[in-house]
Amino acid sequence: MKLVAITLNLLAAIIFIALGLVALAIYEAHCFSTYREFVFAEAINEQRLETLRDPSNPEATGYDMHAKMQQIGNVKTWIVRISVLAAAACVLNAVAAGFLVPKRSVLSDNGNAG
Repeated sequence: MKLVAITLNLLAAIIFIALGLVALAIYEAHCFSTYREFVFAEAINEQRLETLRDPSNPEATGYDMHAKMQQIGNVKTWIVRISVLAAAACVLNAVAAGFLVPKRSVLSDNGNAG
């Protein structure tokens, strides 16, 4: 039973990391599609963006609106932090189950007298 708990916790840790990667991919696809929709609706002029100067980097020409949209809310950092934290909790739970839970004997009485 102990091995099952350890295995399930490690599997859950892998799933949390995978879900974090999926969430990042969904967020990046959403940012790209939103940017393309703004260009399509002519709310953003791509030729004008190429001539603008980025205030945070005055030497570079062009303004990367798509990159700026991806930075909104610092979502990438938070998704990574949350998924790694959840995976670490699962790994710590597996370690605790491995070392702190006493090993049961197969030949134990299980409370049955007789």
